[in-house]
Amino acid sequence: MDDVLGLIVILSLVVVAGSIAGFIALTQISTLKQDIAMLKKQLRGVMVDNTGQHQVSLDIAANITEPQVDHPFTLERSSQAEATLHQQPSVKKYVNTAPTIITTSRPKQASPSVIDIFFSKLKTQFQENWMTWIGGVALAFGGIFLAKYSLDAGLLSPSLRLTLGGLFGVALIAGAEYLHRKGIVFEGFNNYVPAALAGGGFISCFALTLLAYSSYAMLSPTVAFVMLAVIALAASSMALRLGPLLAVLGIVGAYSVPIWVNTGSGNLAALLMYIGFITFAAVLVAQKVKRNWLWYLLWAGHIGWYWVALSVINTQQYWIVGGFALLSIIGLIAIARLGLTLRLLEYRPHSLQRLLKLQPDHPLLLAIVIPLLLAIMTEAVSLQWQIVMVCLIVMLLFLVLQNSRWDLWQGVALVVAMLLVFSQQRYSVDSNDHLFVFREMYGVGLLLAVGLCLYGLYFGARYYKRLTFHLVAAFSVFTLIATLYTIIPEQGLGVAYPLWTVFLLVTSGVLIKRAQTAHTQWQQFSYWVGANANITLCLTMLLADSGLTLALAAQVLVISYLVKRHDVPMPHWPIKVLVAVVLARLTFAPWTAHYFDLTIFSMHWSAIVYPSAVGLFWFAAKQWQQTDMKIWLEGAALHCLALFITTETSYQLVGHYPQLTSLSFYEQVLLSCNWLALGCVYLHRSRSAGQLGKLYRIAGLALAGLAGLLLISTALYENPLFIRLYVGEMPLFNWLLLTWLVPSILTLWLAKLVKPLNAKFSQIVLGASGLLAVLAINTLIRQYWQGGFIYLDKATSDAELYSYSIIWLLLGALVVITGHLKQQLLLQKVGLGILGAVIVKVFLIDMASLTGLLKAVSFIGLGLSLVGLSWLFQKLRSKAPAG
Repeated sequence: MDDVLGLIVILSLVVVAGSIAGFIALTQISTLKQDIAMLKKQLRGVMVDNTGQHQVSLDIAANITEPQVDHPFTLERSSQAEATLHQQPSVKKYVNTAPTIITTSRPKQASPSVIDIFFSKLKTQFQENWMTWIGGVALAFGGIFLAKYSLDAGLLSPSLRLTLGGLFGVALIAGAEYLHRKGIVFEGFNNYVPAALAGGGFISCFALTLLAYSSYAMLSPTVAFVMLAVIALAASSMALRLGPLLAVLGIVGAYSVPIWVNTGSGNLAALLMYIGFITFAAVLVAQKVKRNWLWYLLWAGHIGWYWVALSVINTQQYWIVGGFALLSIIGLIAIARLGLTLRLLEYRPHSLQRLLKLQPDHPLLLAIVIPLLLAIMTEAVSLQWQIVMVCLIVMLLFLVLQNSRWDLWQGVALVVAMLLVFSQQRYSVDSNDHLFVFREMYGVGLLLAVGLCLYGLYFGARYYKRLTFHLVAAFSVFTLIATLYTIIPEQGLGVAYPLWTVFLLVTSGVLIKRAQTAHTQWQQFSYWVGANANITLCLTMLLADSGLTLALAAQVLVISYLVKRHDVPMPHWPIKVLVAVVLARLTFAPWTAHYFDLTIFSMHWSAIVYPSAVGLFWFAAKQWQQTDMKIWLEGAALHCLALFITTETSYQLVGHYPQLTSLSFYEQVLLSCNWLALGCVYLHRSRSAGQLGKLYRIAGLALAGLAGLLLISTALYENPLFIRLYVGEMPLFNWLLLTWLVPSILTLWLAKLVKPLNAKFSQIVLGASGLLAVLAINTLIRQYWQGGFIYLDKATSDAELYSYSIIWLLLGALVVITGHLKQQLLLQKVGLGILGAVIVKVFLIDMASLTGLLKAVSFIGLGLSLVGLSWLFQKLRSKAPAG
């Protein structure tokens, strides 16, 4: 009984959903009817005594018809139809002879929103028909509960009880048919009373059949399956006369039959045949009832069972599910657009924006193709899958010829071809066998490349305004040979390279020839870029991994040059995608094992590739003057420069790229300087980067933050003052210069850059700069006296102590003088603070161990110095301009 109760709840929800959907449709049509009635009233109100004008108004009112609900597959109205609509002489005559409509009309009041109208109509319909619908549902529940009660009380035998319940349901359906044929209550699809009775009858029959199968075992799974399907189809058939509610009931019931009844046969072919039959019937109902949400319902049911089939298939059922997928594309998309004969619908060209917005064709295709391809790539290699993929490619290319709005499906076919090559079983390569390039996946890849290229060339010449044909011709050979190149073993490249080079160069020659006879700049541009891509791939295969990166970067430069030379209004996103691919390869390459020991011309690859990429991107940016593409490419060049500085300095220092989890003291010092400098450059760049300014700011602040973390780590854990670390023997030019002094200068620049963003944060950064400067000066002084090791456990001489005082005394005086000259009170306070600190140090530390004459002389010298500084400050103050 649990199954029956669950079914009751589900079907009740279906009734509620169907009623709401019906209300929505009724609201839309009722609103349009009111508008039409108002228009008719206005037409009658402005009729004048002239009988000719009177006749025109009546003609117009008579020609106005109620609108029809659009089919979800209906194409946009053609320009010819629009022109015909506007070329109505009676309308023109009427408008010209009735100017009083505008002058005498009342001020237009604000019309209520669609939501207000919907809820108003919903409330009205509920108030008018709530008893009807509740009555229908009550009848259905009454039949079910009557059968349950008779079962519990033992009044009748199970067979008789089920028979009586079934007769009750049939009686409701017959009564609904009688009322509809008599047309006593309402008319058309608004005949709610017959629909409510029929809904209760079908729910009763559906539930009693399921009860007979699950609770009494009176029906076999096959018989129960067939009976439930017949009931659901009957409800759908009756929906053609009684309205969309029964269509919902029939479609949901039909698609849910396999859930309620499991025959136990495991026959996937039978299940998919049943789903296909139900979909065909549902399509007929949806076309007749003309409600878009019915299409969404049948799409959900069909594709849902298709996904279930993909999740449970075994190796013997690949061809069944694959064939079902192909037939689904034909049935749900192609036939709905083209008809049963798949006639030619449209061949005129369309813009990319228009091609992308085609609904619902693209979502339906992706919902079918993507799960299929995922299943193919995750399942075992099978000849059945490969045949399905070939059929899918052929079908997509054929459908493109029947409807130009599907031109983008050529790209889907090219992706399927690439995956077909990947899905092939890996063929072991024998370097002595020179014919392996024509076998297995290598032969399939070449065949697909040539076939797609010829397809694009032929139909590109026939439909020369449709750019997608030219793109397929230009890039199919490049794409598929590049796919083969990525999966071929190293030992087979020497054999395959000459053949692939011939293919690529011959294709380049053909594309260049076609470019010379192209009809538009876009076609010429596509062929030139395709030819250049083929030549670039030849060089890539010769130069190996890093060569591919350089070849792609060179492709950016060539495309930019061609755009400038031929003045092609090309969108920027394809170049941005290509640049992003190059930057991704350059960013992750240093930490890829294959690149650790890679060399070019006896030099480590990063010393060649990064500077070359910087130059290519920089020259490419020069081709895009006064555009945001120029800023994008300059940013790419800057990123490559940052990668070069970050990676190459560490490599030259320690022999490998920086490993962030195990950085040495010297790597931390270099990275902190590099990242802090690059962060400042990015922040400076953000001021003139336009739309990319936010991205530059985020990158700059992120790099500065990482550099700050490294500086904190150095100060706390890798500080040469605390542990024994070699900093170099040469005074000033040693590791301390990079450890503290250079970061101090860069942090001062950073404080200036972030001041417009956050003044308080700028003050914090400025304080950090001063702290770094103090560390730098003190450690450099100590290194001068201590040598390569400056840790504090080593003894400090008196001379070293005095040198701190002398140098900081001079620096404090210099800061105060600079503050007076620039009239900056902050610098003056900082300088005076330094001098005060020096005085305290002298009294507490330097002079603590002095006695006699030395102590007297020291105090005299300090006093004279302070007096002299005071005199100098007063003189500077007197010369300062007033105000």
